[in-house]
Amino acid sequence: MASQLRPRLEVPRIHEWPPAVRSAERLRGTLVPCGPGMRPVAWPETPRVRLSALAPWLQERYVAIGLTAAWVWGAARSPGDPLQCSTIGRKRPPARRAPGVDVHEHALAAADFVLIGREAATTPTRTLCDLLRSPGPFDVEPRVACRVLLARHPGGRSAVQTALDAGSSRHRRIATARLASL
Repeated sequence: MASQLRPRLEVPRIHEWPPAVRSAERLRGTLVPCGPGMRPVAWPETPRVRLSALAPWLQERYVAIGLTAAWVWGAARSPGDPLQCSTIGRKRPPARRAPGVDVHEHALAAADFVLIGREAATTPTRTLCDLLRSPGPFDVEPRVACRVLLARHPGGRSAVQTALDAGSSRHRRIATARLASL
């Protein structure tokens, strides 16, 4: 009953503040860096706060994916450069893209991402599968992110293998080998 009476706190939309106010608050120490964005110093780094810090780049029409989503879930040290995001439902991205953002056109179902506030990120399971399937080298950052996501996964390795088998066949063999090496 008491929890129903408490108002739900919204993460301040710092990117909407005037630049002079943001600068002054940063100089005062009330704003601190959070990935490429900012967060109030009193707000802990949670997925909700991290997604809010990414709001200027996600623009309410993109979903954080890959290493950027792993950072949102606390499994990576940084969101990567460039930020990785996808449109929803394979929609075409606008011709003018924000600098520092790599936009993909993945076929994301509603179950593949979580909406937190106004921003979205792929679920931890989808993020783990995407990182395991990613083409190219499996460097330290994605490997560590996968280990952290796997350690937190409620179903463990077998549930992740089931998710890989149920998903796209693209790079499935590579993803299975990477999962086995974790």
